[in-house]
Amino acid sequence: MSDDIAQVSAYITSATLAPIQVGQYSRAQVLEEVGDRGKYLGEPGEDGAAMVGGTLISVLANLTGLNRRDVANSLEFSSRVAIREVGDDNQHTSEYWIAFTRSILQIGWFRQADQWSSDFIDGRTTGAENFSDYVIENVRSDPLYSNAEKELVIRALESLRSQAEKRAFFRRFTAGGSKGSYGVNAAAVTNGALAMRFSAFAFNCSAVVEDYLIFSIKNITADVQKNNVEVAANQRTIDSVRNQIEARLDEAAGDFIDNVDI
Repeated sequence: MSDDIAQVSAYITSATLAPIQVGQYSRAQVLEEVGDRGKYLGEPGEDGAAMVGGTLISVLANLTGLNRRDVANSLEFSSRVAIREVGDDNQHTSEYWIAFTRSILQIGWFRQADQWSSDFIDGRTTGAENFSDYVIENVRSDPLYSNAEKELVIRALESLRSQAEKRAFFRRFTAGGSKGSYGVNAAAVTNGALAMRFSAFAFNCSAVVEDYLIFSIKNITADVQKNNVEVAANQRTIDSVRNQIEARLDEAAGDFIDNVDI
């Protein structure tokens, strides 16, 4: 085992993951039936989407089944590490996404871009009906994503916000009263290499927002922190620790992931 892989393995062993309460959600039995988390991202040859904690992940058709499995594993592992690290008070702030990215970079992914920016939203003048409209417009104009990725991320977000049951699942991870946050993520294989690009949004609002996908922001103002990140897979490392990550996740196997029909 190389020193790099040994270091990743040691981190996975020592990391503390947020526990999942049995029966808190409704997907544990389904996860047992499908066999691996990658199945939630659809079959190879098809575009797919799923919620992993507070991240909406969209994958292009060219991801293999193993690629999908690695993406889902990595997102759940880092999400649960970040939730445990920052605690309930900071789960819906930029601190969560800093911890999330830090964890991703320790389990076989390397950073290609990482940039924070700030914005202010006045619901009376922004033109967006809700925060998902705001996120969609950000994605549409963001050079981080290819045109195919933009189309898929927007389609997944529009689909998610139209499905009440899926929104309820997502809301558990993304709404915290006057603070809320979520990320949109695109995964693709380019020139044979697996990469993820994601944008995380943390909203600090002037009033309580019940649902950060569909709640009207007409009378809301909000400070926004946005993080654009691009990471690429070190496939040799990920192949080496795949079973170890899954074993850690399965210590408290539960309902942290669900598919989104697109």
